[in-house]
Amino acid sequence: MAKKKRFVKVCSCTPKGDIRTMDTRVLNLLVEEQQKAIANEPNTRKMAQRALELGEVCMAAGCPMMAIQVWKSAAMRLEAMDYYWVSEPINPQFVRFDDLVSAKEAVTLGRRIDKVWHLLGHPEMAVWARKMKHAYEDMWYDKYYESLP
Repeated sequence: MAKKKRFVKVCSCTPKGDIRTMDTRVLNLLVEEQQKAIANEPNTRKMAQRALELGEVCMAAGCPMMAIQVWKSAAMRLEAMDYYWVSEPINPQFVRFDDLVSAKEAVTLGRRIDKVWHLLGHPEMAVWARKMKHAYEDMWYDKYYESLP
């Protein structure tokens, strides 16, 4: 008699391709691997996009706190990388400071974090969109405060 093969279901998806459930061990390995890839991404906009997608996978798998952690670390890393442009001289005739930094992506990460906090029933924790917007406004002031009239 042949041995019966046993399979472990790692992921369950809908016909549209959306994740319904995912094994936690596989999700942890995926997040760990992708966090390293996100940390090594030199392009801040790509970094934010990858973090948004990874957080959505975590949300679909039913791990909202993991999604918050992914998005928070990406938002803080994004802000730190964009702060480089404060001390870098740029020619405003050809490029604007807002074109060099990823303020829109950082605020999007903050909005996603806030949305999850609201879903979890903690609206008092939903301050990240405002925090990111304020951080990029401060960055702009750090860059141009000396030239203001």
